[in-house]
Amino acid sequence: MKPSNLNKRDLLLLTKLIKEIKKLPGVVCIVQIGSSTYSKSYKDIDLIIFFNDIPPPELKEIRNRYKKNKFWIERAHVNKYKISRGINFFIKFFNHLNTKKILYGKNPYEDKKIALTKLDVASYIGYNYQISELYGLSYDNVLSTSLNAMLTYKNVFPKNKEETLKLFKETYPKLFKFLPKNPDYYLRKTNESNFKELYQFFSESLKFFSK
Repeated sequence: MKPSNLNKRDLLLLTKLIKEIKKLPGVVCIVQIGSSTYSKSYKDIDLIIFFNDIPPPELKEIRNRYKKNKFWIERAHVNKYKISRGINFFIKFFNHLNTKKILYGKNPYEDKKIALTKLDVASYIGYNYQISELYGLSYDNVLSTSLNAMLTYKNVFPKNKEETLKLFKETYPKLFKFLPKNPDYYLRKTNESNFKELYQFFSESLKFFSK
């Protein structure tokens, strides 16, 4: 493991975190993504942990402990149970993410080729929105990941959230107009109180990809 750009403190924390995660049952791969892979001006450290089954409950405790140090841990599984909702988008996006760093294991999707359909995107957007609304999860990522799903359908793969918004405006100008004013604010500051401001955008996006 040789992640670049991290300061000494964060590198030590990351090394410790990886040791903890590797002890969990079913860990297949640990991946670092986001700005911390290519910039010294990163604001946080994003990780995706792949499991060969559903993630164990112990992962939540680890996530909560490291969150105070600006480590954001997402979890995924290698589709052992053929769960398709959103997985096609994720596989295609992940395989085209050339800034990712494999810190442990091997990319479980390395040999998979995906032909993304509109229904795949609509399913992901709808699921993403409902999970946030019903359970209060991932408010801060729901917009950026949904934008990325729509861009991935067009084979457009932005490097960061700022580029995501710029490329989305260029690629889907008719949908972009349904975003709230100052949409860049919602990329990082979406929360329970302002989530309703995104309702029209999600509604129109679902209509577009359900046709």
